[in-house]
Amino acid sequence: MIGKTLGILELENKPMEHPGALSAPGTFPFPVRRLTVPGATTRNVVDGDPSVKDAYIRSARQLEDEGVAAIIANCGFSAVFQAEVSAAVSVPVALSSLLLVPLVAKTLPPGRKVGIVTYDASKLKEDHFRAAGWSSREIDVAIAGIEGSESWHQFAKPVPVIPQALLINDVMAAATSLIKTEPDVAALVFECAGFPLTAEPVRIGTGLPVADYVSLAKMIIEMSPPVS
Repeated sequence: MIGKTLGILELENKPMEHPGALSAPGTFPFPVRRLTVPGATTRNVVDGDPSVKDAYIRSARQLEDEGVAAIIANCGFSAVFQAEVSAAVSVPVALSSLLLVPLVAKTLPPGRKVGIVTYDASKLKEDHFRAAGWSSREIDVAIAGIEGSESWHQFAKPVPVIPQALLINDVMAAATSLIKTEPDVAALVFECAGFPLTAEPVRIGTGLPVADYVSLAKMIIEMSPPVS
């Protein structure tokens, strides 16, 4: 792992730094370089605004120039820029934890579903799935979001104020509701980069495997060659 630095393309909204959060110090056993993507906010990336695509590309190139070994983002809805950003740099790029869905699905018995817990279920579309390399016709998924919750409102603010306990409660509520309405769900993927700090409480509370942005980051940095 020596010499490998993970690059994170971040929204302009200030990311959480609670222990276990994607951008918190100490979350990863390797160096992290964070870069804010100009003009990228929770609202316009979730809404699929194509005008920020070039900013993602420029920012990814900057991170590559600064020597990172791999690049992720901190919003799962940035999946729509995956192809263009990965084509623009020579290091591995994984902008969305939705890329993990096919892997998680393959670990499950036939007839079982992957549950996706997202920031906003009303905004998560087939376009995001296709950009991540799969479709809901190929992989049976069930989706629940935290829209309408206090955490949901806070994430859209320039400087969110989200107590860790509040976020855990909101994500747990979405996960348990999903499992109740979709009993075939056998594993969860967290779309939102704000959710990793809730992963372990949800694993304990539901008894299900949970994959998230931290899972993705560890995988992509492990597979990346050292940067010379």
